Amino acid sequence: VRQWIYEVSVREGLGEEASKSAGAKIFTFGSYRLGLISRGSDIDALCLAPRHISRESFFSDLVAKLVKHPDVADLTPVEGAYTPIIKMKMGGVEIDLLFARLLLQEVPESLESLNDDDLLRNLDDKTVRSLNGCRVADHILALVPDAEKFRDTLRLIKIWAKRRGIYSNVLGFYGGITWAILVARVCQLFPYFTPAASAKRFFRVYERWNWKNPVVLCPIREQSNVAGLMAFKVWNPKQYPHDRMHLMPIITPAFPSMNSTHNVTETTKRVIMTEISRAAKILEQVEQGTAEFPDVYRPLPFFSMYKHYLHIEVLATSPQVFLRWMGWVESKLRHLVRHVERIPSVQVRPWPNHIQFSDPEWPHAQAAFMGLTIEKGMEGDKNYGNTVNLRQPVTGFVEIINSWPDRAEMAGQCDMRIKHVKRRDLPDYVPEDGPTPRRRTALPPICEGGTDSAEQAQAPLAAEKRPLAAAPQPTDSPAAKRPKAEEARAVAAEPKTAGPPAAQQPRVVEAAPLVAAREAPPAPAALAPSQVAAAPAPAAVPAPAPAPVAAPATAAAGQASAAAVAVAPVALATVLVKKKGKIAVKLAL
Repeated sequence: VRQWIYEVSVREGLGEEASKSAGAKIFTFGSYRLGLISRGSDIDALCLAPRHISRESFFSDLVAKLVKHPDVADLTPVEGAYTPIIKMKMGGVEIDLLFARLLLQEVPESLESLNDDDLLRNLDDKTVRSLNGCRVADHILALVPDAEKFRDTLRLIKIWAKRRGIYSNVLGFYGGITWAILVARVCQLFPYFTPAASAKRFFRVYERWNWKNPVVLCPIREQSNVAGLMAFKVWNPKQYPHDRMHLMPIITPAFPSMNSTHNVTETTKRVIMTEISRAAKILEQVEQGTAEFPDVYRPLPFFSMYKHYLHIEVLATSPQVFLRWMGWVESKLRHLVRHVERIPSVQVRPWPNHIQFSDPEWPHAQAAFMGLTIEKGMEGDKNYGNTVNLRQPVTGFVEIINSWPDRAEMAGQCDMRIKHVKRRDLPDYVPEDGPTPRRRTALPPICEGGTDSAEQAQAPLAAEKRPLAAAPQPTDSPAAKRPKAEEARAVAAEPKTAGPPAAQQPRVVEAAPLVAAREAPPAPAALAPSQVAAAPAPAAVPAPAPAPVAAPATAAAGQASAAAVAVAPVALATVLVKKKGKIAVKLAL
């Protein structure tokens, strides 16, 4: 870093002595700065440079030097991120390196802290965000009465949060700095408690917390009247209506104060509060001798909790493309959660622990999952049960993904697939965390996104389909006695029989060939109206008329077809239909 600073200084016209004394410093923040480093942890670092060093030089000249360094591997600069960053491995340790340029002629060796607010004068927002991590970590350590007790308590809480699947700021849960603020506040309230007692009180306090009131470690400093600091926005619900919309405000102690939980949604708030209440209840049982303390942070059996999951696969051809593509998709997953949680009868739980897997066509692949809970219909509605339309959440999410600014540059180098899968159909790379093994059968994707499918979204598309049943089957026919596993894989739909409703079984129905919405043909006459989703199709997205794409040949009658089809986001809907406690997937235009 010092060599890079020296070379750029000479190139900018500084003298030899001035170039040598320009200087630079590396500050750490995050878990490493708080003293919670453990085996396999990464290091968050900040490169501090004088005013004549630009961010462009950081991502060009310094990156070129790091690439040649023998100990550096997997280097990926992400200049377009909300907070620009360089990700790399140095000596086998993952390092996230940020950049900040101070308005100083040189960075002195005596600079040991960034807590002086005058350092923020006239800085841009990206630089302030980069400096904020170091400043917040230093303020937290200065505000807790006993740093060692704070670290021990925080270590336990972080283990609990990670194992229970609520440790992810990007998905709408809490990030590392948020958990640190919560633990620091408990340490302030109960300064003489041991770490075990503080952990127990942690769950009691926040189980009963009134979230109309923010969690703060010190009084919030109002917007400064000092020249150079007046432009910074400070969290203030009385002044900013948007701040009043925050569901669980937890405020950073350093100026300018920010809400560290602005990504929290109704769904993630419900999940967090459920887990906190569970931990508080178990700790009461520990006092009574009916439970053990390790039960508090027992890993969540996520892949055996739900009958239905949304399965998102993120694919790329190189690690650099994958990091940028995965970062974009992951940052937008909370929008999918928001869209799904608007459906009254559906609850969704995103899982922050993504799983890497091998794909024959894509060298770099990772999967994300969301658990779905669908409420039963009203007691008097026994025939049709509950119908849930996922058309808008899925297609809206794909449209957001296809708005990636780097989409044209990365065309053909990345893709995304979304599937609805039942628990027994989860892929082989998903760990078994339930008491009984599950049966696995692959299901085709319900919607795809990415650069490849985005191009195909402008052309007519067709899918293979099976012939529909021509006549109803009696309730005592062999078709009515087929095993449930075969019924779940069936693609043809049988018309309803005249028998009692209890004998009817949900089917997986494929409607007319999947085509662009602007040229959607009428549904085939053989498909009963009750088997087609009643939700209206979304408005077609205007686009220039491209050359038509040849449709694949229709499968012969009775032949199975498991081909995955890339579909236009506006042309495909997903409907979960729940009848008498059973759920099927309907694909319909």
